[in-house]
Amino acid sequence: MDAGNFLGRLGRFVVHVHGAGVRGGTGFFAAPGRVLTCAHVVAAKVPDTLGVIRTVDRVQVRWEGEDYEGLVEAVPNAHEGAGLWGYPDLAVITLPYLPRDHSWFSLTTAKPAPGAQLLAAGFSALYQRGTPQLGASTVECEGPAGFCDEEMLKVKAGELAPGMSGGPLLDLKSGRVVGLVTTTRKEGSDMGGLALPASVVSRRFHDVWDSNQWAARPPGDDLWALFGDLRHESAYRGLLSEAECRELATAADQLAVNPNALYWRAVGELGRAPDKPLENSTALVRECADAQPARVGAPHPLVRLAEIVAVEHARRAGGGYHTQASNHEPSTRRLRKLPGIIADRLGEPYAPCEEAFDGRTTGGTQCSAIEVRLTPSGSNRRRYLLSIWKHMDPPGCPVQAVCMDEAVTLAQARDHVRKELPLVLQQLKGQAEEIVVEFTLPRKLLTEAVVDEWDLGHKWAPLGTLFVVVLRALDRTPVTRGSWLHRWRHIETGAKADDPASVNWVDCRSSGDIGTLFASLQQANSLAVLGISYQPDNGTGRQALEAAIHAGIPAAVWPRATCPEHAPAGRARAVDACGVVSEEPAPACTGDRFQRAVERQMTGQPLSELPKLVKRLRIDARVRPQDSDHCGRALTLLWDDPTREVPDGGARALVAPSWP
Repeated sequence: MDAGNFLGRLGRFVVHVHGAGVRGGTGFFAAPGRVLTCAHVVAAKVPDTLGVIRTVDRVQVRWEGEDYEGLVEAVPNAHEGAGLWGYPDLAVITLPYLPRDHSWFSLTTAKPAPGAQLLAAGFSALYQRGTPQLGASTVECEGPAGFCDEEMLKVKAGELAPGMSGGPLLDLKSGRVVGLVTTTRKEGSDMGGLALPASVVSRRFHDVWDSNQWAARPPGDDLWALFGDLRHESAYRGLLSEAECRELATAADQLAVNPNALYWRAVGELGRAPDKPLENSTALVRECADAQPARVGAPHPLVRLAEIVAVEHARRAGGGYHTQASNHEPSTRRLRKLPGIIADRLGEPYAPCEEAFDGRTTGGTQCSAIEVRLTPSGSNRRRYLLSIWKHMDPPGCPVQAVCMDEAVTLAQARDHVRKELPLVLQQLKGQAEEIVVEFTLPRKLLTEAVVDEWDLGHKWAPLGTLFVVVLRALDRTPVTRGSWLHRWRHIETGAKADDPASVNWVDCRSSGDIGTLFASLQQANSLAVLGISYQPDNGTGRQALEAAIHAGIPAAVWPRATCPEHAPAGRARAVDACGVVSEEPAPACTGDRFQRAVERQMTGQPLSELPKLVKRLRIDARVRPQDSDHCGRALTLLWDDPTREVPDGGARALVAPSWP
């Protein structure tokens, strides 16, 4: 979780209470226009002439950089002596002029169990003298404690700094406020302190409680987003101790593997993408703890991560995962046990797996592809938002290298690619060997944009001769993903499969409506590559390409040229130079010649090598400029890997908080 974003969200709920001659501290929104805090927070700094410290009538509440005047109601409203403020030490501040679209916390009468993890939030100047800053501290519920014959909550193992009095105490699992921070045991220590149970509000301030439970929340309420952050923060705590979390993160660091690559190995290709790229192994551990198995029966991602790390450490220590524990260092022995421990805490069976990496090397990551993505901008389908992504191998979370927030034309996009792509390549340095440049385009541009002919400044050196350049379809729908993955697996397994991948062709004489074409494609479960013998920009060719994408066919090949003949090659009598009559068929049409040439080149080649073959054919066509019919001239390849996608930033795997 990003600390800045989290505190920013927290600041939508938590306020700083201050004023001339007022002790000051923290408060939080508990209902529309109502702030809860402690009575001693809104008390005068000095006693009156009778030696009594009284609460003031008005205070200032600072919220999101603005001050609002509030009216105070406190119980009790006066205190004598040097001890703690009398029970319940509770106050409500009413803000009549506050904007009504603010969020508020949900209160609960539930009492946290001993050992429950709680989050205390508030303003303190402990680390920046004179400038109270919003901060948060994780504490542990120690249990109930008596005070003035009433029940309080005792917390420990966390710092409650001066100024945090009046702040909320949040249950990390439910997202609700279980109490208000009232006092710390020792300033500047992590010994915790006391808190007032939130249930007291229901007895002392009925109107605030009723509004908290039943008032309609404003549009765009922030409680959901904050709860997501809280759940992410707490996810690992039920599965790992702090020491185990540190040890697993340290062990993952020692592998020198990109944490995003480890994440995808743990969650699987169908797992949810992180909200943002993982910056370190601590974030990796927490993200895996918060993730869910991508399929029924799969191990929990945190179990899988612990297993992957343990297997690799065992190998590097000179033995397999099943080697006797005595052969390993103590830390390695603990790592070997950790997957089973986590599975036991989850209530899941666990069977150790030797091949946690499926034989993949973990010596580092390589950039396997650069993806150039053009997304239509709103209603203007001729302007596009350009972004460029780096895909790593082993598969990891893609890294965004370029993101333009201004829509551009296709010609402008070409100019930006000419400028930005060399910079992205320069960033890679030694991380790249055989780079694939993927252009992810809307369907219309698949047949219009001649991206393999784009260049980086030298027209005589087009991209298609420098790199493997392929197209990807931006418009694939989620309903086709199963078929898409299935057909892609046929390409990956090649001829070893019982039902190897096949190639079907649509030639220039093919006809039929799109429904018929789609049904015919669905008949062939092993169909992985569609060949089209002419430019599919209209008629049957266009319908065939659209049907193929919707059928989940991952690859297609076609020329950027029409077939002028559009007629079957007939048999004709021909006379050779010697006057001998020949019965050979007349020359085939342009589309037929293209199809036969491509089929001849593909013979004996695994389909997985098709992108490299296309690059070679493009180069060969330029070496033979006199051969106008060369199949590599204006050759286009759609090559759409379903296991490598730019993550959907909106995807979340959380359940909503359970307020009434």
